[in-house]
Amino acid sequence: MGNFSVINYLLFLITIVATIGVGQPFEGEQQIENGRIVGGYPVDITKHPHQVSLRHRLLQSFPYSHICGGSILRADVVLTAAHCVYNRLEKNYLIVAGTNLRTGSDGVVTRVRKIVIHEQYNSSITNNDVALMFLDPPLPLNSITVAPVQLANENEVPVAGSKAVISGWGTTAPGGSSSNTLLAVDVPIVSNESCDAAYAVGYGPGRITDAMLCAGVEGVGGKDACQGDSGGPLLVKGKLTGIVSWGRSCALPDYPGVYTNVPYFYKWITKTIEENVGK
Repeated sequence: MGNFSVINYLLFLITIVATIGVGQPFEGEQQIENGRIVGGYPVDITKHPHQVSLRHRLLQSFPYSHICGGSILRADVVLTAAHCVYNRLEKNYLIVAGTNLRTGSDGVVTRVRKIVIHEQYNSSITNNDVALMFLDPPLPLNSITVAPVQLANENEVPVAGSKAVISGWGTTAPGGSSSNTLLAVDVPIVSNESCDAAYAVGYGPGRITDAMLCAGVEGVGGKDACQGDSGGPLLVKGKLTGIVSWGRSCALPDYPGVYTNVPYFYKWITKTIEENVGK
């Protein structure tokens, strides 16, 4: 194989990795169901105006493509998962808001000037999986398609059985093509005790920390978030209560999805915004 062919082949492999493997901690990556809202339904951005798409490029000469979701907290701040931005440069991101679409730029596009990851983020177990992205220029909020979401505070940790709504982009069927429209799914909150007992099988006890919360249809499965939805919102009673974080495969009956516990990080989020806005 000539040098030119070798280079083209390597670039092809890099492109594939950038497309399917960036910032996704879910296990079982070979399974086709990964990468989508599982068991969900199409929704309009007017119902989730806080939802944004994180577009990333691996190299300066590469195109931007969706890798994660995020939530608007204010015109110049987006909340996402730490694993979506860990060890990556601000200049290689675009934030797209106000759109139903995973591709294209029909919405509002802005850049990231600064990323702050939780100082105790642990990538090996996806703990403290939270990060803030500070934008420049700010998003033009319009209360219709681009709007902030209210944070659940430390006194608003959801109880088991509470209805949670998760939104994001991804493929729509095993073996199918990627969805280009925003999807959502409704799932009940699962207690941390029950979730930890589930993950103790294969992981050992204590895998689910206070920094996490879980959601899923126990014993049934079929509804979940997964790769490509990472960093996106989990809402309870209309408030941002979780961030799509990790899980074993997707929508399995015995393994709920795991989310960053926003109420647990409420003080860190508000303090970090105060310390970094305009700086």
